[in-house]
Amino acid sequence: MFKIIALLLLWLAATSAFAQNKASVKGRLVDSVTHAPLEYATVAVVHAKDTSLIAYTLTDNKGTFTLNNLPLNTATKIIISYVGYHTFRQHLDYGNGPVKNFGELLLSGKNLTEVVIHGERSPVVIKKDTIEFNAEAFKTRPNAVVEELLRKLPGVQVNVDGSIEVNGKSINKLLIDGKQFFGSDTRVATKNLDADLIDKIQVYDDRENDPDHKLSDTEVGKIINLKLKSKIKKSTLGKIYAGGGSRDRYEAAGILSNFRDTLQVSLIGMANNLSKTGFSRNELYSMGGFGRSGGDPVYDGTFGGQSWGGMEKVASAGVNINNDYGQKLKMNLLYFYTNTNRINNQKGFNERTLTDTLLSSSSLYNSDRTENKHAIGGLIEWKPDTLLRFRYEPKLNLSSNKNLNTSFGNSFNNFTPKLNETNAKQTENTSQNSFSHAFSFHKRLKRKGESFSINHNLSLNQNTSDNFSYNELISFTSSIRSEILDRFADHHTKTSSGNISLNYNLPLTKKITAEFSADSRYARNTDILQTFDKNKLNDTYDLFLPNQSNELNRTTFTQSLRPQLNYQLNKKYSLRAGVNAEYQNVSNKFNSTVTDINKEYYNFFPVFNFRGPGFSIGYNQRLDLPAISQMQPIVREYSQLYRFSGNPDLKAGRVHQFSGNLYKYYYASQFNYNAYSSVTLSENNIVQKATVDGNGATSSTYVNRNGGLRAYLSGNAGKQFKKSQHWQIGLNANIYLNMRKSAFFLNADEGVQYNYDFNVGQGINFNYNELLSINTSYNFRNSSTEYKEVNYRTISSNTHTLGADLSLRWPKRVIIDGKYNFNYNPQVAQGFSKSANILNLSLTLQMLKKDRGQLKLSVYDLLDQNIPVYRYAYNNVVSTSENEILRRYFLLTYQYKLNIFKSK
Repeated sequence: MFKIIALLLLWLAATSAFAQNKASVKGRLVDSVTHAPLEYATVAVVHAKDTSLIAYTLTDNKGTFTLNNLPLNTATKIIISYVGYHTFRQHLDYGNGPVKNFGELLLSGKNLTEVVIHGERSPVVIKKDTIEFNAEAFKTRPNAVVEELLRKLPGVQVNVDGSIEVNGKSINKLLIDGKQFFGSDTRVATKNLDADLIDKIQVYDDRENDPDHKLSDTEVGKIINLKLKSKIKKSTLGKIYAGGGSRDRYEAAGILSNFRDTLQVSLIGMANNLSKTGFSRNELYSMGGFGRSGGDPVYDGTFGGQSWGGMEKVASAGVNINNDYGQKLKMNLLYFYTNTNRINNQKGFNERTLTDTLLSSSSLYNSDRTENKHAIGGLIEWKPDTLLRFRYEPKLNLSSNKNLNTSFGNSFNNFTPKLNETNAKQTENTSQNSFSHAFSFHKRLKRKGESFSINHNLSLNQNTSDNFSYNELISFTSSIRSEILDRFADHHTKTSSGNISLNYNLPLTKKITAEFSADSRYARNTDILQTFDKNKLNDTYDLFLPNQSNELNRTTFTQSLRPQLNYQLNKKYSLRAGVNAEYQNVSNKFNSTVTDINKEYYNFFPVFNFRGPGFSIGYNQRLDLPAISQMQPIVREYSQLYRFSGNPDLKAGRVHQFSGNLYKYYYASQFNYNAYSSVTLSENNIVQKATVDGNGATSSTYVNRNGGLRAYLSGNAGKQFKKSQHWQIGLNANIYLNMRKSAFFLNADEGVQYNYDFNVGQGINFNYNELLSINTSYNFRNSSTEYKEVNYRTISSNTHTLGADLSLRWPKRVIIDGKYNFNYNPQVAQGFSKSANILNLSLTLQMLKKDRGQLKLSVYDLLDQNIPVYRYAYNNVVSTSENEILRRYFLLTYQYKLNIFKSK
């Protein structure tokens, strides 16, 4: 007992001593002439020795400011700056107490004719919507890269994957001196640029696609602009690496970007069998500037490396050219060729309860897919002046694929141990070609707030496929006969769509603006499928199957007119309300033997949005059309185990959507929180109606039902501790809730299905002097499905994920990296792994001048437990699946990084 009391007293004494070593400053900032409060002035406390930043905040609408937890026994000074006013500087002397109250501080405005004497700069300056950090106020180690500099900035968080957040918002782009040399992604550009080249870091809202500021602050991301100490006139960035390892693993890649004034030319080549692109997504954007093409070459498959399961080999090469003609004209050209081979092996198990019958099935699936793709993209952006902007983005994709799939399945129930077995083999050759372009024109007119814009989009897609399928059904019951289906399907699809929209904003008064939008859209979809059985007499596929074929054509013309009024209640609150008058003409053509279905829709959709400081709420409506394949009035029998009937009486659904956003950041405490929510109500929801017998034979169609509902809420809160230049700590918590309600039909049962998804996570990151970095995370997810109005059991699945990352830069020129993940899913079916421990380790030796070379030994999945297992429920089915992915291997890689910079 005595020891406990002693320890408690010691802890209280230490806490008291710590609190006594902390100080606070506060005051109120006003104009020296009008005595009006100055809002959003920057108040920074820095070390007197080197002006490195300790803390900063902004004044509120009353001009007041407070900074707490400042070092008491350290020489510091306060710097207060406001655009158009003289900067206030003063050494801090707390006197007899830990609180320094400046009272009312008078700031005088600058005279345009006076001579400005440059002294020490404020570490942080707010200029309208721009936060500007002075790089000299944040000390980094020699040879540090920009990422290490960003970690020290207050409000900036660099995540484990290299993505960046500022004040709780994600960064959409990274610029250098206002130019998109590093594309639209923010990451790994920061890993290849030296920090000592940076003069200022600017952060501002990304309004490129919102020039009229119709989106609230909660709905837009941020842009980082790196201003260099001297503009780069000639430079070369790049790296090349190659490596080999166990299990015949290999990788080799090179990327080189050359800058000449405003011209950037980038070359890339890669090859590996590690189920990845060879470069991370951020490196492709950073050094190559690939985001300039306006697309996403990683996510659209240009590079391969999707890592959705399976074993993948990829070989790719391309060129990217960016050129800025002065400040007015920007052009980009991108070309890529990619060859990808993906092998995927999967096993699954399903259970479905039918009255007194438990129907079960297991399956094995194997696929081998080879794809060749050519991708061409471009961008032309012209800004002849501050009022006018043109933007044009064309894209062309040409690809061919060859797929070989095999599968085996068997079914049984609680009465019959063996119902049937299926063996299938499928060979498919496909060709996919597409062209699209987007054009935009925006003009700000002379009257403040008046603007006019034109937007046009065009998309042309053509796909063809030849599919040979062999399906053998072996039945062990008398109700289903054994059979072999040997078929050929010739499939052609074409989709064409285009639209043009006009937008005009006209201020009627100082507070009311009229907004007019007119939009015309045209779409044509053609789906021609010809299916043939194999003729055993001549061994050719010439037996045409009309019920397995179709010739579908849908043409949609939509004309909409949306007048709105935007009422600015005051400086902080605005209300926008209007109506979207929409006419839709839909023509559905099936074939010569089926009657066409033509529909016309006249609708008036209300539009509402209310915005305030850090929040917005909105409401809108739209029409949801059924697919033409769901309406086709024929019965299509794919096999004895599955048939489908179209429903020509399907109605269009009406969707009501409510949305809300919330965002707040406290500069003084570096604390932020945000929340996003949406509720969607559906009338005439399109749902599947299925009949399944005890042998597993299924018949389905689609029907309309009211009562569709989907709601989600996501929230995030973060807190940073960056009072010291040596260590930084970040805390982050997030929550996500999703609920979906929909009607369903299974045999004679008609009920309501509820799907719930709950996710909560916590992350902690710690960085000490760029020597030690530790990131930890825990995530819990619960997915459940329950049914109403029917006697079906509720299915619930819990997943626990624990993660930790460590990076140690010690001893000198040695980097030790480790990453650990533990996944646990206790509800998966028997025969599937419930847990997995995944451990990745690497040891890097840096060499050569400025650590340009490095030799890295890494091991992936050291414990050899990486097996992805998925479990979900729907329509009284519980499904579990497992995919084969890349397992443990060792890899030795040598990398050389090339950074050559030449100033003026």
